[in-house]
Amino acid sequence: MTIKIQVKSLILFALILVHGSSNAQIMWQIKKDTVITWHYSEGDEFNGNEINTSYWKYAGWARSIYTNKEQQYYSSGKNHIVKDGHLTLFAKRETVNEKVIDWKADNDSINTEGRFYGINKRNFSWTAGQIETSEHFVYGYYEAKFKMPSKKGFWPAFWLAGGDPNEEIDMMELKTEKRNQIHVGRHSTKRKENYVRTGLTKKAWGDWVKFKGDLTSGYNIVAVEWTPESVTYFLNGEIIAYTKLNLPHVKRIIFNIAVPSNNGPFKPGPADTVKHSGDFEIDYVRVWKTDSEFSSRKHLFVKKSGMPDSLSATRLQSKKKFIYGKKKLHANEGLTVSLSESQNNVCILTVLGKEIPADAKFSLKAKDGSLLKSDTLHYGETVIDLLDTGNMATLIEIEVFGRKAFGQFYNTN
Repeated sequence: MTIKIQVKSLILFALILVHGSSNAQIMWQIKKDTVITWHYSEGDEFNGNEINTSYWKYAGWARSIYTNKEQQYYSSGKNHIVKDGHLTLFAKRETVNEKVIDWKADNDSINTEGRFYGINKRNFSWTAGQIETSEHFVYGYYEAKFKMPSKKGFWPAFWLAGGDPNEEIDMMELKTEKRNQIHVGRHSTKRKENYVRTGLTKKAWGDWVKFKGDLTSGYNIVAVEWTPESVTYFLNGEIIAYTKLNLPHVKRIIFNIAVPSNNGPFKPGPADTVKHSGDFEIDYVRVWKTDSEFSSRKHLFVKKSGMPDSLSATRLQSKKKFIYGKKKLHANEGLTVSLSESQNNVCILTVLGKEIPADAKFSLKAKDGSLLKSDTLHYGETVIDLLDTGNMATLIEIEVFGRKAFGQFYNTN
């Protein structure tokens, strides 16, 4: 459901939490003229001690993207760790003799568009981690909380891919020596749509976005809003790129850490002395839909174990680094607010965006209106512990720009 609220200078929105149910996971995009309500559809909080192989698989069409001259072989679980509510992917220098494409014979030739890429079974100098969903998805809001590894020469990514020929939305491609940059991209099945004009020349769509901060020092949240009309890219709630294009093919969600060569895309690769990439840490991936009936029954939200890791204070350096968008998009830009359950009567209120009003606040109240708790609404993740209020809280009040909005808890514990 999309709720449109017409306002001139104020933002007004309501939060509704249904405690103890899958409907408790809600996110709002609060723009200057519109509030869009998103409902949790599915994802993974990476609780437990192993990959959920009913949801994820380790390899797709190949164990390495050989057309990119990548060095790694994507293993089946050997470069993956699930612990303390995180998934860690890593690359390790070791020689393995494996197939590029699992379903082909050892001595089959690997050919793409008439070009020969060697024999199927070969030596790889690195192993690495990748996961991709078994299911395919279309349209929605896709977000992940992550921290980049620190060793130079590696290529972690979070992306969507599907279609034949391949269609992609690259929410995030990183190069580990570029600690203050994220590369965004997308690939259409229509070749002419993959380029943009810059003056008298044209170049492939996509670019690096620079910002203040260090991607190895803390967690950040990257996301895309994918609709039939456009794709909008976000870093910590702020728009960093936009494309007005329909990419209609269903796609899989993919996380991976690749090892580039010195003569391919995202070069150079790691130095000869480097034996391990360090950890590409993923706290969660969440998929949100605007249609509550479609999104709320297929997969239930699994409560996050433990307390959230703090987000870094990353911010873009300037609007001129915004990729392919119009200034009017920023004129309407606001906040992203989500509410999700954790364990032990705890909820997490996450506020993202470039500018959070200093006087914005939230309050928890008992049913009779008496104040139980009040605090500033600030950037990042706020832990709401219902036990601190004697498990009495039934109302949440949000105040932004002098306006108030109300929601309700339904405690079932």
